[in-house]
Amino acid sequence: MNNPIRIILVGSSCFFLWWLVVLFTDVPHFILPGPDRVILVLIKKFQLILPHALITGAEIIAGLGLGSIIGFILACTLQQFKTIHKYAMPILIVSQALPVFALAPILMLWLGYGFASKLAMTTLIVFFPVTASTLAGFRNFPESWELTFKAMRPIKRRLFWHIEFPRSIPYTLAGIRIAASVAPIGAIVGEWVGSSTGLGYLMLYANGRGQTDLMFAALLILAFEALLVWGCVNRLTQKVSRYIPH
Repeated sequence: MNNPIRIILVGSSCFFLWWLVVLFTDVPHFILPGPDRVILVLIKKFQLILPHALITGAEIIAGLGLGSIIGFILACTLQQFKTIHKYAMPILIVSQALPVFALAPILMLWLGYGFASKLAMTTLIVFFPVTASTLAGFRNFPESWELTFKAMRPIKRRLFWHIEFPRSIPYTLAGIRIAASVAPIGAIVGEWVGSSTGLGYLMLYANGRGQTDLMFAALLILAFEALLVWGCVNRLTQKVSRYIPH
């Protein structure tokens, strides 16, 4: 079954279950609005939502691209220079262990409340899966290969470009697919901490005014953007993988 059909079926099922919950629990609409109310608000206020959606989408795409590039270059650097690897890995782990909400105010202070801080936040979340996956690719050698390399002692530069680098690419692509699924987190957290644009800001705006239906409408658009970005990245990485020897 094609992905678009599968997505439509899953989405329809979720909307149906949502409608059943609202119907049989009789929950107030200001706590959980029905899908009909949310879709109606989405249509009525589409011109309000669209600019915020475009800004958040740009933050996600730019952060994913920059984070993937930085993550791949960093992994190659760590693989080539073992001394840097020993000292850099604890820093990388700490950067991921700290809550994103703790880092967001610092980035806002340094970079301001504009696009740059949201880009930095998304990049910070994205680069680590790409780095970790690429490093795993560098280390994934059959035991017989390792014994051969130790016996032949090839030039390190040639070993990297002819053996390690090509074998790491599929792992890098897998890391990019993982990064695509978490990239929206960085953009939204940055908008929650401080922004006057974006879907994250719109959610806070709607929540503060009790407009739950608008908040859910923004959430639906965010979910659509996340699926769209992940689907495009997944399709692109699959096509690239066909031309790479495994």
